[in-house]
Amino acid sequence: MIPIKTIPARRHLTMNSRTLGADLNVSAIGLGYMGFSRAYGPPTEDGEAIQAIRTAFDMGYTMFDTAETYGTAEDPHHNEELVGEALKDVRSQVQIVTKFGIRFDKTSKAVNKPLIPDARPETIRASVEGSLRRLQTDHIDLYFQHRVDPKVEPEAVAQVMADLIREGKITHWGISEVSEEYLRRPIRSAR
Repeated sequence: MIPIKTIPARRHLTMNSRTLGADLNVSAIGLGYMGFSRAYGPPTEDGEAIQAIRTAFDMGYTMFDTAETYGTAEDPHHNEELVGEALKDVRSQVQIVTKFGIRFDKTSKAVNKPLIPDARPETIRASVEGSLRRLQTDHIDLYFQHRVDPKVEPEAVAQVMADLIREGKITHWGISEVSEEYLRRPIRSAR
């Protein structure tokens, strides 16, 4: 748990919205958080990151994008914890996007640990449960497969996503960095 004081909602600005897919309404501009915890210099101090998230909310942002690996090799889940803490009291007014399907190669000696794709059904299930807990929510609005796992058929991933939607754990899903053929395979098999 990240120790911070509660920041009151001051929601006074609005922003244009867009519809993703059939019915996911989000702010026209979303805010991604990878840089708060890794990749673009030293991590942002927790209180400052949470304040920035709340400022974005006050400006009318409703789509907030994170991932289970937007942290360090030592604490890969730090970013989801920040987002969860910052948005827990305004959760019904925002859409949370997070991603699964890659993990750090902790055996590597590299400073920036390589990422390994892992979209096995059991990994997806463990990932969604962890993300729900860290994000302090009962559902994820948009759940992305972060990278294609060449060892797992897209039909298997699609089946897990359909199950998670039926269970109410996610409401929408997507795939990053994918070919059109990969994307169409589950659709064709469902016919």
